[in-house]
Amino acid sequence: MNGARRHGLAMTAGTSAGARGAALVLLCGLHAGAAQAQGAAPPQNLPAPDASTPATAPAVAPDATAPTAHKNTLSAADAAEAAAAAKDEILVTAHRQRGAVATDVPPETTINATAIHALGAADLDEVFADLAPEIGGGATTTLGAAQPPIILVNGQRVAGFSTIKDLPPEAVRRIEVFPEQVALQYGYGPNQRVVNVVLRASYRALTLLGRYTLAPDNFRGVYRAKVDLLRISENAHWNIDLDYRHQDPIFADTTLAGPTTDGTVPRHTLATQDDHLTLSGLSNRKFGNVTAELTGSLDLETIQSRPGLQDVDGDLLASQGLADLISGPLNRSDSTVEAQTNLTLNGKLDDGWRWSYVGRLDDTTHVTRTDPAVGNAGMALVTLPSPGLLGTRCATAAADCVSTDLRTASSDVYLNGNVFNLPAGAITASLRTGVVFSGIRSDSPLVPMSTTRDRTESNAQADVEFPLTSRDSFIGKLTVGGNGEARKLSDFGTLTTAGSTLDWSPIKPVDFLASFSHTQQAPTLLQLGEAGLDTPDLREFDFVNDTTSIVQRITGGNADLDHETSRIAKFRLQVTPLHPANLTLSAEYTIQRTRNPIANITAATAQTMAAFPDNFTRQNGYLTSIDVSPVNLARRDTDQLHYGINYSTAFGPTHLATATSAESRDQFQIALYDTWRTRDDVWLRQGTTKLDLLDGDVISDIGGTPAHQIELQTTVSTPAWSADINAMWQTHTTATAGTLAQDSLTFSQGITFNLRLQINLADQHWLNRIFPALRGSLNISADNLLGAHTVVHQNGGGVPAAYSQSYLNPTGRTFRITLRKRFR
Repeated sequence: MNGARRHGLAMTAGTSAGARGAALVLLCGLHAGAAQAQGAAPPQNLPAPDASTPATAPAVAPDATAPTAHKNTLSAADAAEAAAAAKDEILVTAHRQRGAVATDVPPETTINATAIHALGAADLDEVFADLAPEIGGGATTTLGAAQPPIILVNGQRVAGFSTIKDLPPEAVRRIEVFPEQVALQYGYGPNQRVVNVVLRASYRALTLLGRYTLAPDNFRGVYRAKVDLLRISENAHWNIDLDYRHQDPIFADTTLAGPTTDGTVPRHTLATQDDHLTLSGLSNRKFGNVTAELTGSLDLETIQSRPGLQDVDGDLLASQGLADLISGPLNRSDSTVEAQTNLTLNGKLDDGWRWSYVGRLDDTTHVTRTDPAVGNAGMALVTLPSPGLLGTRCATAAADCVSTDLRTASSDVYLNGNVFNLPAGAITASLRTGVVFSGIRSDSPLVPMSTTRDRTESNAQADVEFPLTSRDSFIGKLTVGGNGEARKLSDFGTLTTAGSTLDWSPIKPVDFLASFSHTQQAPTLLQLGEAGLDTPDLREFDFVNDTTSIVQRITGGNADLDHETSRIAKFRLQVTPLHPANLTLSAEYTIQRTRNPIANITAATAQTMAAFPDNFTRQNGYLTSIDVSPVNLARRDTDQLHYGINYSTAFGPTHLATATSAESRDQFQIALYDTWRTRDDVWLRQGTTKLDLLDGDVISDIGGTPAHQIELQTTVSTPAWSADINAMWQTHTTATAGTLAQDSLTFSQGITFNLRLQINLADQHWLNRIFPALRGSLNISADNLLGAHTVVHQNGGGVPAAYSQSYLNPTGRTFRITLRKRFR
């Protein structure tokens, strides 16, 4: 059924520090004067530089006055790490910070340890969800979502975000967000941002988490338990994590019985029951100049649901002359098992060139079983699939079973270094080559009933950057680059990517980036060969008849998909006007033109039905079935401006250092962003009329494209407590419905407001006197506090049955309490 919509945001800013000779002395003097004016003690000494890592540019660091440790809660190792982190701002420019990215491009944002801790997140997975607006922006997929970022750890390549998503936030020293140009320098594509996660130099803890979430509107419970054991030293770290989550289902008040049902009719679900268990491990060790990392994970998940109809739905079908489509409720179980292992090697050659190797193995099996629901049969309280589900296939003729098994093995090698020197600096080159072997097997009672598809891919990529002028030039620092990639696929032939970049910094506080790319992208194997699945008894709005219909929704792959071609131009301006204050102003304008874009059509309009008639079925003139499998559109043109402000500062008196904590001050940070979409035009087929998704046209059943999406995230952090406010609002959209031009639907979204309060129990002395053993952190959260959800109104003010709140957002607002305890 129609799902809930997700949001997230967060970030803070970082700035680079001064560096040589008189500039360093001047910076230290200014810093000490500011600290004295605000009651803070000046830094006592400089951190020892890492002489083994020559820098190509100053590194951006957190605010030196920001608190990085909490009073009476840190071990001696924690205090030493906190003191080192507090001095990150004062650097020698001949050397790079520990864990810094090897690039001249400054980060767009730097989030320090205090701001990360203030989010109250359970792990890096939740941290990245909060940082989504800052990490996003720029190029998007054809479905409108931001491209996922490339992940680096301590400035080095890793196998992906899955290798670090379970780490506790306390293990992170800072997070840096870089523009897409840095992805090219690390051997990745031109349209993904880069996020560098810098771990602490020393950390060891066993972290226990317990969480309870309640949705008071329907008393839905969500539970989570997590155990994480992590050890980080200078030359090695390892991690073991066990994470279990459970969501209760939400049942409808009544359920319509089928024509042959006898006895009690079990109620159908408005929200599913979800059980998810993850076991993951990581081992990273340095052997001389080579760092080796081996990771593995096993994910087990079962989602239970019960499709069905209410009495009002039966009346609707009867009024449309479709009473024969009424059927009883069904029990559905979706089980997924994913096993993944990765090997990553990073090293440095004698001539200074850096290299890395990344190998991945991934096997995922998804099986869906559907049976009639009769009697008082309920859902299993807790159920998880066996790892033996991997590789399982349904019998082709099985009407109650659908299965998809996807296997991937990949390997790539990467090199980066200086080719030779020019007067303005060194020419740098990044080279990568790799192979990918993948295959998919699927079985379904729908046509095609059985699919087997294999793909082999070999690829090579190169990026070369030329410094034309140095910072001493009268026009400032100017660097240009060119990049290209060739991918030979067994099923799509050779696809190419070509692009260029320009980085200009006329003065130090200002940086201008421009990039252009032409990319050919093949559909994924899931888009081509995923098993077809039929979900009955869903409410769908019929934009042609201006009414609600009860339909069957078909999902799956489409073997006839063609590759898509994109041309993307991006222009980014970043200004840090109050150096060394942590204030950053940024704006990025993106122009994207895509041919043959791959999309899912979920809106039954006159235009979509004319372009894809085979995807829609009608009886008696009413919509009864819709196939939302991916299709190629003719063209999509989008323009957008993503701009905002990041600011963080320390305030209040200095918290004096103790035997277990470093000197610190309270911190405030705020991030405010607006994504302003100025164009979103779609041509469904060659020769068809343009659809303007910003002005009344839709291809999605949840409306068009909002012109503005504003996101706010702000935190206040002290040693005893921290608070995080997270909000999002977007402009309404409209959609034409029916045969009259004045018939329309308005899709509006209230302000999504999340509030989180985190309390450091060790600093609550009155509580410690009552419960001496009580330590850790307590997080109290209210998500969607105002109960915002998509509201759909017709011209007369009525709400179509397809868009009732119980159907679109059955969970509503939620309140949760999280207790985390660290044992060191």
